Amino acid sequence: MKNKKRFKTEAILLFVTLIWGGTFPVIKAGLVDISPLLMVTIRFFLAFLFFLPIMIKRRQTLTSGLIKAGLILGFSMFVGYGMLTIGLTMTTVAKSSLISYGYALMTPPLQFLLLRKRVNPVNLIGLGIAFAGMMIFTSPSAAGWNTGDSITVIVALGYAFNVVLLDKYTRIYDVEVLTGAQFLVVALLSAVFIPFFEVPVFIPTVNLLIALLYLVLAGTVGAIYLMNRYQKGTTPVRAVIIYALEPVIAIILGYLFLEEYIGWRELLGGVTILSGEIGRAC
Repeated sequence: MKNKKRFKTEAILLFVTLIWGGTFPVIKAGLVDISPLLMVTIRFFLAFLFFLPIMIKRRQTLTSGLIKAGLILGFSMFVGYGMLTIGLTMTTVAKSSLISYGYALMTPPLQFLLLRKRVNPVNLIGLGIAFAGMMIFTSPSAAGWNTGDSITVIVALGYAFNVVLLDKYTRIYDVEVLTGAQFLVVALLSAVFIPFFEVPVFIPTVNLLIALLYLVLAGTVGAIYLMNRYQKGTTPVRAVIIYALEPVIAIILGYLFLEEYIGWRELLGGVTILSGEIGRAC
């Protein structure tokens, strides 16, 4: 029964990863008409409005503990979504993808230190294979280390804390209310940092509207809520191995819908990442 429940959980997280992979071409199209942090602000504020009626109805669950958890998760998520966007203005997509996936390597020690959960050695092998596949897949150039790379290291740390602490807080607090609080924190932090990192751009086009609808409804309300609700059904380490499929899915969708080129390196890296899934499945 336990294995059946975990299989269902990980199947849902795989679906979440599929949605996230789809956000790459959508964001790429949307950023033509909007600046990055403004996009993050609008995306998460609209997602917060979706959960606001639930938060009002269940306001008795808005304890100081839940608010604190929402602040912590929201801050770590802002570091991931906000700082990644800023880092990409100063480094390459390949280097950013590899460095940000470094959160997977930070997850096992954080899982043990914060949750006192031991890591299955076979899962660690799967994680190592997946990370090797990521290195092949992204093919980072030896262009030296820059400020954008340093910012992206912070992104990886934010992602790692978010994944591990989700396992803790979603077992204690109302998931829907916690998710809404988390989204509000991301939106507010993104708005606060806009004047420091960008000149706001917003051109209301049909393409931007479609992009925001997908990002808000599927990429945020749907995917992140499902992550918050179901990730506790597996371990953080097993979850991050599943999330390694995100760039593979993004490349495939980019090929299908944007006619972007897929070379032998992407294919080899993708196969290697999929091999890492064997370690997760054990």
